[in-house]
Amino acid sequence: MSSSGSNYPNSPSFRTPGSPGLKSRQTSIVEMLSSPPQLDPGYENITSIDLSAVSPQYGNVAAGQLSRNTSLSSHTSSIHSALQTSGDWYEVPLSELVEQNKLILIRSDVSVELAFDTLVRNNLTSVPVEQYANDLNCLTFDYTDLNSYLLLVLNKLKAEKISAIDYEPKSDIPLIIMRAQKGESVPVSFVIKLTNKNPFIKLNETDTLSTVVEIMGNGVHRVAITNNNKITGILSQRRLIKYLWENARRFPSLEPVLNSSLQTLNIGSNSVVSIYGDQLLMEALLKMHDLMISSLAVIDRNHNLLGNISVTDVKHVSKSSKSDLLYKSCLHFISVILGTRGLENGKDSFPIFHVTTNSSLARTIAKLVATQSHRLWIVRPYGEDTKPQSNVQQTQPVSQSMHFTQSNHSSASSINSQNSPIGNFQKDDSGHPGRLVGVVSLTDILSFLAKTLGKDHVDPTSARKQRRRSSSSSNRSVNSRSSLEQFRRSVAGAAEFR
Repeated sequence: MSSSGSNYPNSPSFRTPGSPGLKSRQTSIVEMLSSPPQLDPGYENITSIDLSAVSPQYGNVAAGQLSRNTSLSSHTSSIHSALQTSGDWYEVPLSELVEQNKLILIRSDVSVELAFDTLVRNNLTSVPVEQYANDLNCLTFDYTDLNSYLLLVLNKLKAEKISAIDYEPKSDIPLIIMRAQKGESVPVSFVIKLTNKNPFIKLNETDTLSTVVEIMGNGVHRVAITNNNKITGILSQRRLIKYLWENARRFPSLEPVLNSSLQTLNIGSNSVVSIYGDQLLMEALLKMHDLMISSLAVIDRNHNLLGNISVTDVKHVSKSSKSDLLYKSCLHFISVILGTRGLENGKDSFPIFHVTTNSSLARTIAKLVATQSHRLWIVRPYGEDTKPQSNVQQTQPVSQSMHFTQSNHSSASSINSQNSPIGNFQKDDSGHPGRLVGVVSLTDILSFLAKTLGKDHVDPTSARKQRRRSSSSSNRSVNSRSSLEQFRRSVAGAAEFR
C-alpha cells in the first residue's frame, strides 16, 4: 500500500531510508517510532503493505533511546501462529494470543508478600487468585491491590470502608488489619477485596478480537481466555495492543489509522488527573486509590509536565528501607527512580511518557509498547502556545479539565532542566518542553478500534463508573458467557446515567 494514496496526509507513512523521499538524510527516531516493527523473514507474501518500508535500524535505535526492551520479536509464538489466520485483525481468534506455558496462578491463602513476589519474578502486572483448582470465577491480584495494602498498613484507609468490604467472616477483619499493621502475614484473599473490581470476564479461545476490543474499549483492563472450562491465559490491554503493533503489517486496514494523528482521529481526553511535583508521594498513592486510577501526571505549578507516577511504582517503596520516600515529594521520588534505573542499566534512563496532538497513532502505540505503559500524557510544546495567560483555566490538578484550546500558557517550567535530574523528561523528541493538556490511554485506542467496527455504544469510562458504583460482592460471576452478558448489561445501565 503506497503512502501516496493515503487519505491522511499529515502523518508519516511506512517508509525506509531507501524510499525516494528520505534519500537525503538518515531516519530519525521520530520516524522509526512511527512504523510498526518488521515481520520475520518469509512473511512478505501475507500482506499487501510494502515491507521494505520498515527501517532495519528500528529495533536497536528505538530500544536504545527509550532504555527499554521493545520486545519486537520476543513473543514469536504469537507472530508465527498469526500465519494460520486469514482475514482482518478483528477476525483473529483469541487462541492466537494465548502464550503457551505462561499462565501463572496463585492460591487465595498465600500471603500478600508471596503474591507480590510472583508479580516481580515473572514480570507480571496481575495474577489470578484461585480459591480452588480450576476456579473460573477467581479475582486477580495487581499493583492496585498492593497500593491499597500499603495504605492499609500505614493506617491511611477509612475504617468504615474496610469493614464494608466483601470478606468473610467479617469478624476476622479487625484481626487481619491489626496483623497487617504489625507487619505480620496477611492472606492475599483479603487484600484483593480492598478495591472494587470489574467482573472477571471470561471469553473462549474461539472468540475474536472483535469481541475483546468491545470489552476493553469500555475500560476493562484484562479478560480470561478459556478452553474446555479451564483458563488457558489472561489477555491484558497491554498484551493486545502489543500484538496489534507487532502484526500491524499483516492488516492493511490498520495503515490509514496508524498514519493519522491523534487529533485527526479524535483519540484521547482533555480531562486529566494530575498532582504537583512538590506534593508528597503519599498524596499521589492516596489519590490513585480514592479515584480508582492507575497513574498520575506530575506537573509543576504552571502545568508543565514533569513526569509520571503509576501504581506499579509502589513496588519501589514496599521495603522499609525505602519507606522514607513516601514522605518526600513526587519530583524527588521520580528523580530517585530514574537514577536507580540509570545505575542498573549502566546509562541514563528518561522514559518518554508523552506525545502531542499531532503525534500519529503509530508513534503513540510504539511509545506505549516500548515504555510498557497504559497511558501517555498529551503535551503542547511551548512554541505552540500563542494566547495570553488570562485564557488559561486555573484549576487544581484533581480531575482538572484543561481543554486543548485553552491550554495557552507559555511560561517556562519552574524546574530548571539543567539542574533537575529529570529535566530531560520535560522535552519531547524534538527537544521542546510541553504543557500538559490531555491524556491518551490503551482504553482510548481500543475504544476507537471498537467504534471502527460499528460498536458505537463503547464508552472508555464505563468500567471505571461500574467500579465506583458497585460493591465488590458483585465481582464474582457464574460462568463464561453470563460474565460477558452481565458486563454488557452493566455498560448499558451506565449509559442511562450519562
